[in-house]
Amino acid sequence: MTNRISFVRLLPVLAFIALVAFLFGNAGFGDVTGVKTGADFRGLPEVAYPKASMVIDVTAAPYLARGDGVHDDTDAIQRALFDMMGSHRLLYFPKGVYLISKTLLWSKTNSSGKDAWGKNFLCGQSAEGTVLRLKDGTFTNSAEPQSMMWCGGFGSADWFHNYVENLTFDVGKNNPGAIALQFYSNNSGAVRNCRFLADATSGSIGLDLGHRDMNGPLLVRNCEVVGFERGINTARAVNGQTFEWITLRNQTKLGFDNEGQAISVRGLLSENSVPAIRSYGFFCLVEAKLTGRSGAEKWPAVINYNGGKIYLRDIETSDYARAIGDVVTPDWSAVTRITGEDKIGSLGPHVREYCSQSPTTAFPASLESLRLPIEEPPAVPVHPTSSWANVDEFGADPTGERDSSAAIQKAMDSGASTIFFPGSYSLESTVTIPGRVERILGLGGMIDYFAKAKPDFRIVEDASSPLHIEHFAYVHGGMEIDTDRTIVFRSVADCDLRFGERASKGHLFFEDFVTHRLALKGQRVWARQLNVENEGTHIENDGGELWVLGYKTERGGTLLDTRGQGASEILGGFSYTTTAGKLAPMFVTDRSNVFAYFHEVCFNGDPFIELIREMNGKETKTLERGNAHTAPYAARMPK
Repeated sequence: MTNRISFVRLLPVLAFIALVAFLFGNAGFGDVTGVKTGADFRGLPEVAYPKASMVIDVTAAPYLARGDGVHDDTDAIQRALFDMMGSHRLLYFPKGVYLISKTLLWSKTNSSGKDAWGKNFLCGQSAEGTVLRLKDGTFTNSAEPQSMMWCGGFGSADWFHNYVENLTFDVGKNNPGAIALQFYSNNSGAVRNCRFLADATSGSIGLDLGHRDMNGPLLVRNCEVVGFERGINTARAVNGQTFEWITLRNQTKLGFDNEGQAISVRGLLSENSVPAIRSYGFFCLVEAKLTGRSGAEKWPAVINYNGGKIYLRDIETSDYARAIGDVVTPDWSAVTRITGEDKIGSLGPHVREYCSQSPTTAFPASLESLRLPIEEPPAVPVHPTSSWANVDEFGADPTGERDSSAAIQKAMDSGASTIFFPGSYSLESTVTIPGRVERILGLGGMIDYFAKAKPDFRIVEDASSPLHIEHFAYVHGGMEIDTDRTIVFRSVADCDLRFGERASKGHLFFEDFVTHRLALKGQRVWARQLNVENEGTHIENDGGELWVLGYKTERGGTLLDTRGQGASEILGGFSYTTTAGKLAPMFVTDRSNVFAYFHEVCFNGDPFIELIREMNGKETKTLERGNAHTAPYAARMPK
């Protein structure tokens, strides 16, 4: 039996459930002390790479940057950036202080005059020991801020797979117009293990992701911002940005300022005399500690305004006027005029769950999130570079012009635990990854661009140690997994996965991962910044457990199909519906548990019409646009 539900008929029931069960029962009552928040640089291993043509040491010839904090290294670094643009190479900064005196620019063309499409990777030896410092008194005009480094954004969303990692950006003294980093990447990309520092005389924005339209999807992980007027700025409507383990401290205007973007955050630590968050986009925040300092007593910790939507879970606030100021008006200062608990749960100081609008349900259900257990990715194994197996040394061709399958298999079978891919490689037959291998590391190169192997890699051997696969811009032949071994995919793009029966008991971690049609059966999966782009079903979770922080999709087709008594929890993200919105329901749930805080952006006039199709074993209900939403959507398996 199929019923097409009228939202008008559901409204009284939904309103009652929302007010009683969600707001009164859940928001504002739970002690979230003890939750891990903020960036942590203790114990991070120093990063090293073996000598390879695709690893550019900025201190080596012909660049010869000094890194002594005295000599100006601007020209040396700029020349190295220009030479590496779009070439799938790594620009490596040994420990030191690199003094600069103007903006370091990423370019749309490389030194050969060819178009660059991203694929740029900057990495320091040590997050705290590798410092880019702006010369004192360089960017003095606060009305016209300038950045230490501008990472592109050229008017279209095709600046792919860019990374800035393990660096400190220090804006120096007397630079009130200084922005530390303006980062940009599409589909995949990340800022990891970075610090952005400003003293009281300097700093406009620490990390600026709102400087160009269509920035993302991307990941910011384990980063801290100290000082600046605004710590982090995000803006525009697409393409979504995900944050985890972030510290904001000593900002003078706002900690995190979101001007319209789709944002997902976990593990935020803010210590400020100003609001920790101001947002009018689509904001999801879980597990945060927001501590007010002198002056914070007149502000809410979190401000939602101008028709924005927020979802908060497990937020601890202290020494603010209230936890949440949630107003519809574009006049965000209206939050200072709120008295008492105008919305249930908004006063705080502890927020268990709060949402700016009532959840949608098809059948009676708890309106809380699922609270699936969240596991952290296993630590990356660090082996001496002298023990790595460089596939080039086994005869692989890093230019990708000839088949390297046999050579790569030799490297895999060499007994090494880390296999290094410094270039891009053509494969015409499948390579098997043995259980002894613990880490497969690239520099953003391409594997099997023409997809001749299918799959490129096969993982079938069981092993007690996890397998880490990192930094590949394309793996066009994909991978086959038929083992219950734990596997971590970190900054891997365009890699389709095929699973055998033995994979159903495995654990998967996706951190900054791009794929198409992800068909899961029984696995436990944790994803941070997951981007699935295809027409048709995007993710099928059959009997597994799926947790996602920041899910971005493109094109029509069901975005999440949960069945077989599975459990799926989507914390933030959105559909950029560019084609075929009418093709299928956005969410299909068949006798399973689902919680999704998710929305849609569509500029082509063809958005999803059917948002939810849910089956409880006796009947099917359908919720359509105009009568429902998915921010959030909750479903529970019938008892």
